[in-house]
Amino acid sequence: MTDRDKQRLDELEVKTAYLLARQDQQEAKMSQIMARLVYLEARQYRLMKELGIQPEKLDTPQTAQDDAQAINLTSIPEQRLN
Repeated sequence: MTDRDKQRLDELEVKTAYLLARQDQQEAKMSQIMARLVYLEARQYRLMKELGIQPEKLDTPQTAQDDAQAINLTSIPEQRLN
């Protein structure tokens, strides 16, 4: 193996170590984000229960349609002001 090959191999090892360290950082950050998301979802569920909203019905087509209609009704006065 020539000196150039050894130098290139050393460069690749340094880059590999950097990429592995960066990947570890990103995985740690992703874990933090996931933990925060789980906390927020649990809190949202609890608040909805306290408000009398049934969280199980949020993903139904009827709920989506009702929400869309409510959004449209609230945006009409804003559009008239413009």
